[in-house]
Amino acid sequence: MTTTLLQFSVEGVSCAITVGKTAFVERMVRITSHPEGKSGIAGTIDLHGRTVPVYQIRTLLGFPNRKPRLSDVLIVTKADSDCVALWVDEISGISPYTSLDPEDISEHNGEQVVPGVTITAKGHVIIHKLADFLKNPNPEHIHTALQTRKVPYENTDGYGEERVTTILSERAQKLSQPAARSRGIERVDVLKFRLAYQEYAIGMKYVREVVLTGGITPVPGTPEYISGICAIRGEIISLVDLRALFSISGRGLTDLNRVIVVTNGIMTFGILADYITGITTI
Repeated sequence: MTTTLLQFSVEGVSCAITVGKTAFVERMVRITSHPEGKSGIAGTIDLHGRTVPVYQIRTLLGFPNRKPRLSDVLIVTKADSDCVALWVDEISGISPYTSLDPEDISEHNGEQVVPGVTITAKGHVIIHKLADFLKNPNPEHIHTALQTRKVPYENTDGYGEERVTTILSERAQKLSQPAARSRGIERVDVLKFRLAYQEYAIGMKYVREVVLTGGITPVPGTPEYISGICAIRGEIISLVDLRALFSISGRGLTDLNRVIVVTNGIMTFGILADYITGITTI
């Protein structure tokens, strides 16, 4: 069975964690400082009445500490039986494990230098045993292996520090509210994405992977909502533009756009999206 990974980035470093272990993804909220000062822990959040530790992945990769940005995200997941939140820069996609070239260069003399982590020859950091990684991080080794440089903090939100703090506090207040209880209603895992400043979702059971938009070849005679075709891992698939299908006005494609590859086992096609905003349960 192919392992599916949730890809994210920290200071431009491509990282991933197993999707099956991921509960959901939230926008950054205000973090309460943590008195213990354990390595990598930035503080805690109140998740529907439950105190959850927040690990700043950037410091575990050897980058300097910085203040939260409005664009940052929290991946809420499990480390063994513990619920934790991983603070990262952005979600970049979903992909099968084999697509990341899992050639391990994180070993030294046959021993795993960073427990629970694989660093590939292409510079991807794959977290496959989160609990081991959080217990025994090796930031300096990872930073050296990635051959990255430490980048100074810059506020790129476009707001002053006071306004950022206010917005993060408002988000934290909403997140702390008790979760709504549903009786007799089936819960569904969905992938959230943004398109023309609106947010949409699609069932995770139909999502095969998410990739960057590459070359699109137009096909004459097709409906307006078919942008064209493209090749993904040797397979030719059609690309659906929901803006045309739903008559949505919006900006044109950029190289930051994503293709959500969906399939029901019989038909496979791609949906164009501006960017991925997270995974949640509804």
